[in-house]
Amino acid sequence: MKRGLLLLCLMLFIFPSIVQAKTVELESVEALIERADGKPVVIMYWATWCDTCLSDLSELEEFHAAAGKKVSVYSINATKSERSDKQVKAFVEKSALQVPVYLDKDGAVAHQFRQVAVPFTIVVDKTGNQRVIPGPVSKKQLEEWVK
Repeated sequence: MKRGLLLLCLMLFIFPSIVQAKTVELESVEALIERADGKPVVIMYWATWCDTCLSDLSELEEFHAAAGKKVSVYSINATKSERSDKQVKAFVEKSALQVPVYLDKDGAVAHQFRQVAVPFTIVVDKTGNQRVIPGPVSKKQLEEWVK
């Protein structure tokens, strides 16, 4: 058991790109929620130039690691507000994010949820109730909201 765990840790250290998040163009928020198959969902909308967003990404990463497969966790980059897709992809690779990153190239998500600022977080609890939280969030708040 210990050998297997040690081997897994060693492989993650040697081959970190295997588990790093990749950037993918967003289909729709509804598709992400449907993919969760009844599990709670947390989706954070962020931008690389937003200091609060970067702090929230750290909280989201911690939440994602702690929640495991019990909660579907995603992030959506406000790509329309960025300098380029390449900048976002470079940031994701450099940051070694584990949370999947989707690109909102035309700002459709912010428009859909009537949000004009980043960050904001979309939470769907296990009963299907959906809420949009503007502004920063903590790991503790996320844990409470998905109950």
